Amino acid sequence: MTAILHAMLGKGLGGLEQVFLDYQPILEAYAARDGGAATGLVRAGGKVAAQQSGRVPPLTAMPAYTDWDPVTVGAARKIVKATAPNLILSHGQRPARLLARVAPAKAVLAICVHKPAFDVETTRTHYVCVGRHLADLAIERGVPAQRVHFVPNAVKPPTTLATPFRDGICAPRVVAAGRLHPKKGFDVLIAALALLRDQGQGFECEIAGEGDERGKLEGLIAQHGLGDRVRLVGWRGDVSAFLATGDVFAFPSHQEGFPLVLLEAMAVGLPAVSAAIPGPVEMIEGGVDGVLVPPGDPAALAKALAGVIATPRKARALGVAARAKVLADYGPESLKRRLDAVLDLMLGRA
Repeated sequence: MTAILHAMLGKGLGGLEQVFLDYQPILEAYAARDGGAATGLVRAGGKVAAQQSGRVPPLTAMPAYTDWDPVTVGAARKIVKATAPNLILSHGQRPARLLARVAPAKAVLAICVHKPAFDVETTRTHYVCVGRHLADLAIERGVPAQRVHFVPNAVKPPTTLATPFRDGICAPRVVAAGRLHPKKGFDVLIAALALLRDQGQGFECEIAGEGDERGKLEGLIAQHGLGDRVRLVGWRGDVSAFLATGDVFAFPSHQEGFPLVLLEAMAVGLPAVSAAIPGPVEMIEGGVDGVLVPPGDPAALAKALAGVIATPRKARALGVAARAKVLADYGPESLKRRLDAVLDLMLGRA
């Protein structure tokens, strides 16, 4: 009988949290095949616990102060004793470190790697990597290749699709989304938009998301005199619906794993202009289903956005190709098939 403990102790509701929620029903179905169960473990007081409060079966919530304090360790020990897992899969370093302290000796340990910063344990732990570059990095850092697995992120087919550049009257609409954090590169986007404005290009831009960079980004918008064109609109409950209002998606990030928001933009049929960094370069074939530009280069980003705006027919073709790729390779069924295969490998059932 399969018993899986699936842990994510983040506070917010970003990409890592969404991947956890995408995995949970797949793990539940996998464990149920032989009469087992998959327990989803989240942070008490976190946004996932609040959002999923009515879920059936329910998620289990626990305090998560540190990965070593007595209250947190004690709660983890009780949960492990109650669930008796033969597989513990963690998203993020805190649950991985915490649960490794209290895991049964024979339990398989696994961590889902979402970004390049991760602990390396070479004797016991499996690494489920959302990007090929992360899998390569794990092997470079000494993890045996047989314990490194590639499972790219996935998105559900959206109910609303973009219709880029269908209206020749309105100014082109640039959309972007993500946590307002330095690594997301929204300062680069704002500088690129200032260059577009200076070149006489009409446009409007909305950036969805929240974070500590809001004040700095508002200052940059004001500094460049873009207050009438560029708006920070906060979190959006339905990201796909927000993205579908755009004509072009800008993704100027400096560091990613396998970004969900880029998949979502591609899925609604938007032409995407993305920084050519690990993760996005696995998702986009430049000139075929998107445009890739050097990271951290406002001039290159401005030139690429101008090129997309100037060629509406080609832009629409990029969006169509992007949507077809996501539906074929990065939908829920693809995720289930890949994750089931990795579970078989980790549990010795392949």
